Amino acid sequence: MSKEKSLSSVSKAKIFVLDTNVLLHDPQCLHKFEDNTIAIPVEVLEELDGKKSAPGELGFSARKIHRDLRALFDEGLETPPELNGQGSSALSRKLPNGGRLVVVINDYMVAGESESEVLNRLKATLVNLEKMDSRILASVFFLKEVCPDSRVILVTKDANMALKGIALGLEVQDYMNDKVTTAKLGGGCKTIKVENADYERFLEEQGVDLSPELTSHLYLNEYIYISNGEFSEPARYRGDGQVDALILGTDVGVKIPKGIRIYPLNSEQRMLMDALLDEDIKLVTCSGKAGTGKTLVSIAMALFQTIGEDNLYERVFISRPLVNIGKDTGALPGTLEEKMAPYIAPFFDNLEVLFSNRKVVKQEEPTNEDAHINRITSTRKRKKAMAKLAKQPSKQESAEEENKPRKPFQFLFDYGMVEVEAMTFIRGRSLSNTIFIIDEAQNLTPHEAKTVVSRMAEGSKVILLGDPYQVDSMFLDAWSNGLVHTAQRLKGTEITAHLELSTGVRSELADLAADLL
Repeated sequence: MSKEKSLSSVSKAKIFVLDTNVLLHDPQCLHKFEDNTIAIPVEVLEELDGKKSAPGELGFSARKIHRDLRALFDEGLETPPELNGQGSSALSRKLPNGGRLVVVINDYMVAGESESEVLNRLKATLVNLEKMDSRILASVFFLKEVCPDSRVILVTKDANMALKGIALGLEVQDYMNDKVTTAKLGGGCKTIKVENADYERFLEEQGVDLSPELTSHLYLNEYIYISNGEFSEPARYRGDGQVDALILGTDVGVKIPKGIRIYPLNSEQRMLMDALLDEDIKLVTCSGKAGTGKTLVSIAMALFQTIGEDNLYERVFISRPLVNIGKDTGALPGTLEEKMAPYIAPFFDNLEVLFSNRKVVKQEEPTNEDAHINRITSTRKRKKAMAKLAKQPSKQESAEEENKPRKPFQFLFDYGMVEVEAMTFIRGRSLSNTIFIIDEAQNLTPHEAKTVVSRMAEGSKVILLGDPYQVDSMFLDAWSNGLVHTAQRLKGTEITAHLELSTGVRSELADLAADLL
């Protein structure tokens, strides 16, 4: 049997050729192509090898792919025997889902002289076939020639690679497994029109049972509007036809201890506050354009439940993906908090707003409110704070510290009630009795989002915030990032809630820029 026939017999359906970025984006992708053939050019393995020492999720993904491939091929090779002694053009292995994995070496590139008119044209077009992207494209053409009865598809998340493939006449697809379609991504809150009697009952009893015809298209914990004529009220669907009113009324505010009282500025913010104040909701995803109040409301509700009288949580963790906009400034000096400071500056801006009614310059005698905060702070955190205070600084340091103005919210960090956490170090942790706020979550990959959410232990809540249309990460877009992926996959479960904010409240200019620029 000829070499071409042998490879063609490997798969008579579709052959998906995976680019390196697909494997790094989703290390589990080998098991998500059903019963089709997955082809990995050997050049992709070379690129993965260069990423295995990278910090964070990138290096983890590269190492996991290597381990998974090694485990599969350690179980035994299934290379067609006709290829033995002729130069191995493919290593083949069946996958548990019924598909097949093939690691491809382009024999035409190895020989140095192309037997293919198509590959010769490719050399003339791309000029430099030493580049990895060019060699991967050459492997796709090689497979098309040796498997003429199969449909060969290049799968890549690199826009430039995709454009080159399309220009050369290849069939190219994005990795679609974790993408959310435009229809699923949003469209605002649904409106349920009800009769006068049902609307009046909803207002009087703070809830109403509706017929299945009106609620069959709703998912559990979905936020909606109950409408009757020109009147409308925000509500939440609780399942089995039950629609409940929100926790907070229109003019009801929440007082932050030692800070301001915050009121919802519109119905969307009331919905968000309802989800954040519900103890039974363990995950909240909130998407919306800049200036809608996502971060401010989330921080305010987190602090209210942490340092308020109920003290449901021990601490608030804040973080965001370390993705730069524009030119990277390089490594930052200092402690973890100092390194993270530029990235979490938006949190500090919001804390300034929440505590703008107090101007604390130096540590004063504890008030009753301070005593309350001391009581609710965990023993471990108090000991840590006391150890700090027990250190005896030099006279010069004391003078500098005394003259240095203190932020009105600094006590939150002094007592360990608010902590800054880098996403890089989240793996392996188990966070209990914690509210974890992640801003700019649209820059998380689905795998990173899963890693974060799975760190939450008993008594914890995680809040993912972001704008799906402001993705800064190279291989993510509005439909494949961790924020929308998490919302889509967990939508309709009892302990999750998902919201979209569209009304800007920051300023008229900010709202205009978010809509038109």
